[in-house]
Amino acid sequence: MSKPNHDLYDNGTEGASQSSQKAGENGLAAASTSKHNAYQAFRPRLLYCPLFAWSAVTAGKFIAVFLQQLSPQFSDNNVGMTLSGQYAITSFLAGWGGSLADATERKCENWGCGRLKVTSLGVLLGTLSFLGHDLPQYINFRHLQEMINFPGDIQMCWHIMMRCITAVSLAIVAPSLDGLALAHLNCIEGSSQSEFGIERMYGAVFWGAGSLAAGIGIDHYGFGFLYVLVVVTALASYASMVVYLVSIQQDSTNKFSKKNFLKPESNDPATISCQSINSPESGGSDDTRQKLEAKSDVPAFDLFLLICNEGYGKAIIFFVFTLATGISVVDNLAFIYFDFLGSSNTMNGCTVVFTVLFELPLFYLAPFLLKHHGPGRLLLYAGGAYVVRVLGYTIVPEGHMGIILMLETLHGISYANLKTGSVEFVSLIVPKGSEATGQGILIFVNYLGVVVGLAFGGWLQEISGPRVMYACMGLIAFFGIAVLLLAETCCAKGNSSEKIRSENNIRQIGEYEHLCGNKVDRYG
Repeated sequence: MSKPNHDLYDNGTEGASQSSQKAGENGLAAASTSKHNAYQAFRPRLLYCPLFAWSAVTAGKFIAVFLQQLSPQFSDNNVGMTLSGQYAITSFLAGWGGSLADATERKCENWGCGRLKVTSLGVLLGTLSFLGHDLPQYINFRHLQEMINFPGDIQMCWHIMMRCITAVSLAIVAPSLDGLALAHLNCIEGSSQSEFGIERMYGAVFWGAGSLAAGIGIDHYGFGFLYVLVVVTALASYASMVVYLVSIQQDSTNKFSKKNFLKPESNDPATISCQSINSPESGGSDDTRQKLEAKSDVPAFDLFLLICNEGYGKAIIFFVFTLATGISVVDNLAFIYFDFLGSSNTMNGCTVVFTVLFELPLFYLAPFLLKHHGPGRLLLYAGGAYVVRVLGYTIVPEGHMGIILMLETLHGISYANLKTGSVEFVSLIVPKGSEATGQGILIFVNYLGVVVGLAFGGWLQEISGPRVMYACMGLIAFFGIAVLLLAETCCAKGNSSEKIRSENNIRQIGEYEHLCGNKVDRYG
């Protein structure tokens, strides 16, 4: 048997290999050039900047003192109850607002258009309601009250009504914006929802800038300056939405086409059998999640049950509620306390800047922190920083605002870790297409805590003083820390986002039970 001619074979292979390698290098170079020349859409940070400046005016820390300036009937207790009612409305409507944004998004042909339509509606409502506070200056409410024989203070009732309309706008804007940001990050190659904190960081910058501008403007021109500022920031918000949508439509990466979204394999919701969840042939957790994401219009209540399916999820939700209860008083009633300590409106604005200074690096490092610590531990850090801060409030003597500025840096740690940890935990659970609904549920829990905190805090501050009130709020937050720490220790859930994501089969079973109408053995 003759020996094959290996020289001829090897030379031919080598020539083909070199030709293939050269073609591959040319292809990579072309791809690199194409990627370099590709037009990529603006990130959601473009929207966060003006919208958070707008939020700082319409629902920021100056609202409490703003209401007291509008009507002498707004005592500390009345302010607390008014803001509590505002957040109650936002809490109960946030899930609806997120669902409305997701549903409108599904109906629109262009990516992002639906959620931005809902966001723009919320901005319009919030702007008009804030400007409505100025209407009593042009109407003789006292004469009107005598005409209709109204038993209470009709002017105060008018301002409360304006805050209620503002609450509706917040319930629409907040989940729509966060849901849009999470969906956007899912579309970018090489990005993930864990980078949400980086986008949110830009909102923190403009929240601080808007608060500082409001404080300086109030000191120089009075509270009427806020009416001008809310119009300017609203117009800037609309301009950013237009620019963002144009950039999405001109994006050449084709990542924001609705054709790329997962489509159901069948119109029958029972196509995916419940038994396939535990089947080895099902393709594992990632495949199961993709099948779940193929379903749309998941009710908000079912998503809430999915989040609370396990003990660890219940502990997270309870902690978010208790910490929101505590943060509510420092976010809404702190300026009343600062005035008691001898602060000016400009100094009040500076305190917000100090809170932002520590938010920025934490939001920027959010992916790193989530990878190495996980959402649970970030929430514990947030609670610890809050407890130290409010206990510091109880011992600050009058006229020492410098100490307050140092304590305000802890708010950045509390808020950034709370936002990053809670958003990450919820985003790992909810399916694609329901991002805004998931964030609406989170806002519901958060603002429910705000309602309780403001109602209780405003009453306690009026009868016992701010120092006692802040001490009690610290104890409430500490109780939430204890519950979450117990869950971290006993639930064997793990700390990293990857571990939580790897166990999403259990969290998805609730949705399959809803689709199939059958119960599944969760542990079999």
